Amino acid sequence: MEIVKITVDALDAVLEMQEEIYEQMEVKEALERISREEMSTILTDNYSVGVYSDDKLVAMRGFYIPSVDEEEHLADDAGVDKSRTIYSEIALVHPIARGKGFQFKMGEILLKELKKDDRFDHLIATVMPLNIPSLKNSLKLGLKIVNTKYKYGGKRRHILHMDLRNNKNPVGEPIEVGFDDFDWMFEHGKDYIGTEFVNGFITYYKK
Repeated sequence: MEIVKITVDALDAVLEMQEEIYEQMEVKEALERISREEMSTILTDNYSVGVYSDDKLVAMRGFYIPSVDEEEHLADDAGVDKSRTIYSEIALVHPIARGKGFQFKMGEILLKELKKDDRFDHLIATVMPLNIPSLKNSLKLGLKIVNTKYKYGGKRRHILHMDLRNNKNPVGEPIEVGFDDFDWMFEHGKDYIGTEFVNGFITYYKK
């Protein structure tokens, strides 16, 4: 199985895989399903890759270029320029392809391409706080937690951001916060940067 570029030609296969994954999820809140129209836009933005096994799509990851007029723009949550922002919008890995590191590898490939694109300075993603594999994956890729709030009609989400031109690590005295200490996150998260997940704790630095 190798990672390949995918386009809108793969739309039906992506939507079918999304539904198969969703049906098998115990915590369905972890996946914000994407509509056919939105998925078509993502696949048209030229920042999507996938993995096939015996002609079946078993993984995909896509970045999405949001309109500056988009409602609930994530750039507002991260405090950055909307016009220079792209989202890490969707990562899907079918159960039969898990354990092979595809989510991270696909992210690496897309990020390498993105850093050559002078249209963007900011990569932003959202992750459900209890989706530990996705959170670890995003932090490993270089994104950092810059806010935690309710999104998508009242669902808890970490807002993660990467400065594509100057992704420095924060300095100062770190603090360790339990990964499920939502009271702290909702009160203080916007003033801190989360960089690592170790033994059930997130390492935060004051902004």
